[in-house]
Amino acid sequence: MNRTQTIIDLEFGTTQLSGNKRLLLTLLQKFTDEYRQTEQKLNTAFKNEDWESARVLVHTLKGVTGNLGINALHDECKQIEDSLKLKSEIPSNYAQFLSILRETLDVTAKLSANPDSDSTVDDSNASSANQSKEDFLRALRNSEFITEEQLDSWVKATTNDTAKQKSIKDAVDELDYQTAINLVNA
Repeated sequence: MNRTQTIIDLEFGTTQLSGNKRLLLTLLQKFTDEYRQTEQKLNTAFKNEDWESARVLVHTLKGVTGNLGINALHDECKQIEDSLKLKSEIPSNYAQFLSILRETLDVTAKLSANPDSDSTVDDSNASSANQSKEDFLRALRNSEFITEEQLDSWVKATTNDTAKQKSIKDAVDELDYQTAINLVNA
């Protein structure tokens, strides 16, 4: 696998879900549960020479990974699917595909188990925090409705200081967006 490529692009996945990182983590948990048996299912399909079932499974996996920002596995799925379209045989890069599938499932399981830690993925925490801060400031400037979950997520991404977090939340709850903006920028 190309190490410059992230296993999961949390920023992209969160963007796909209108900034709702908690929903992304929930979907990643469902992904882990749903696709945990993929290797076994593919091995069975290959053993039974059921090439179409294998191709459909990989095609479905490709779509899900593309929507969630699971880039490395998405790219591998494209290659496996293309191979299965051309030949009724186990693709030559199947071992690499399985390696990335296993690594991805490990990463998604760890993320789901510890949703407050992004350290399990090859992603830039600073970049993600900066994007969250910008999204938060944009929403405040535009006086947008912010769900409680989103507010919690943005406030936590903005500061680790619990007193400051409370002050920001209080300002938003009171619709005092300018004060909230000043606190976020402080």
